Amino acid sequence: MRKLLFILLLWVSGAFAAEGPDTLDIARRLASAGAPQLALNRVEQSQPRDAAAPRWAEWEMLRFNLLFQLNRYADVLQRAAALPAGMPAAPLREALSLAARAASATAQGALAQQYAARVLWQLGPSAGELKELRLLVIESQAADKKGDDAFRSMLRYQQDYKPLERGTATRFVEALLELGMAKEAVNWLGSLDDANPVKLRLRLGADLVSADTAVAQARAQLAKGNSIGYWQVLTQAAAQQKNRALQIESLENILQLADAKQAQRLAAQAQELWQVYLAVAQEISNQSQLLMGDDVTWMDFAARRLGTQPFVARALFAHLAQRGQARETRHNAQLQIVFSLQSDKRELAALRLFQHAGLEVDAIDNQVRYLLGAIAEVRNLPAAALRFWEGLNTPPNTGAEEWQLRIATAALRAGMMERAATALKSVIDAGKMLPAELAQRSVALVQEMLDAGKPDLANELFEALLPRVGAAQQRSVLFALGRIRESGGQPPVAADYYLRSALLADGRPPDTLALQARLLAALNLARAGYKDDARAQFEWLIRNSKDTAQLELVRRELKKL
Repeated sequence: MRKLLFILLLWVSGAFAAEGPDTLDIARRLASAGAPQLALNRVEQSQPRDAAAPRWAEWEMLRFNLLFQLNRYADVLQRAAALPAGMPAAPLREALSLAARAASATAQGALAQQYAARVLWQLGPSAGELKELRLLVIESQAADKKGDDAFRSMLRYQQDYKPLERGTATRFVEALLELGMAKEAVNWLGSLDDANPVKLRLRLGADLVSADTAVAQARAQLAKGNSIGYWQVLTQAAAQQKNRALQIESLENILQLADAKQAQRLAAQAQELWQVYLAVAQEISNQSQLLMGDDVTWMDFAARRLGTQPFVARALFAHLAQRGQARETRHNAQLQIVFSLQSDKRELAALRLFQHAGLEVDAIDNQVRYLLGAIAEVRNLPAAALRFWEGLNTPPNTGAEEWQLRIATAALRAGMMERAATALKSVIDAGKMLPAELAQRSVALVQEMLDAGKPDLANELFEALLPRVGAAQQRSVLFALGRIRESGGQPPVAADYYLRSALLADGRPPDTLALQARLLAALNLARAGYKDDARAQFEWLIRNSKDTAQLELVRRELKKL
């Protein structure tokens, strides 16, 4: 309660206003509390426009870190290119280091090395920053397929930082294996952990173990736990064995388990799986004398293999999904791929596969779009969910209000505030009383908009929601409207909303929200000069509140009247 009272006093004193002195600290606390998008909204609203303004560089550093945390690498690079020349060295060093990492994450090796070089040679990095940037340069060289340069940089790094850390050695080996340089990677074989799948990949690549042995060992480890590293071993072994079914199985699992933060790599993995699907379908068609364009025969051939050869079946369906002659065939094949991957517990692989299928969204079957959006929703990938759902009608067995709320939630989580508001308005404009659960969710979404620094939008939606929700939710709506009016410098109107919220409480003794609303109503009435009205509310609190800190505050305020 003491913490709540402190927050209430901050509201009253105006510290939560957009340009308040503590706004930067609030944004930092939002970020540290795991709400980077909310923190970024506050930065965008409150950062001074003039780069010469006091604390502008501090705001900019917070913005850089939040953009990077949200994987908005293009925005990081755009702002890095526009940094002012006179920026202090410490924040400039941090900004350019993040820009180098953003360039590396988007496979822009030359740009990553350019930013890293500025930090390394001009801005005096610390010892820790120096090590990190040298590793980043190595990784960017590897990403640019400059294997010889990367290998020489690795050797120099090892010479300067002996003994080489096991984790760093593992990163070197992984990069070299991706470049097909197993012979060079053997330099660090002895530095690898025996339990790390990278060591098995290296031994396989260097012909120190047979493909059959590697498959047996990887399968044994996968039986203990699903590790992307051992699926990479199987991919490598499958290529040596020319085992197409194993290749598809391993690539599907890699796509399921891949790190979402490595967007470029993820897209490449999805495209590789499509290519393997299509290549396998071509091989099967030649072996089984399937005629191109005979969709019915292909579909029947694939369906009959779903139970016994699911990987082969998915390859055939993938061919039909992309190249089927009839639209109905393509859509049916798309649906079969998603259903089949879901049944094998690879629903995230299905989502990623269609995210990078090279197909326009409207070329994908509507039912598939519903399913993929639902997968994205569960996986907390709101932008992906919205991409697949946008433009679809309400799905079967789902109410129109429920559907629009799901769209609004996805849009809000994706930072698309106006799109979220449009969806919510469609729920409100239906003119019906919302069921309690939908009302609670609607109010919570608008509250998020308010917390994100959109008071005008939140005010419009709260006013529209007020007659559509029951008394329990009306209390929260009225309280929020009081906050908006208070921050807008309208104490009489704020007091009206707060007191209306308090009067809707029906519990005895009054709950925390009722006590907060009464207190804020009293404080705003006092600020408006309505001393008798304020006194009545303070006296009510003295009779009904049991909180010592709150009563102490009330008595102090009463003495001022």
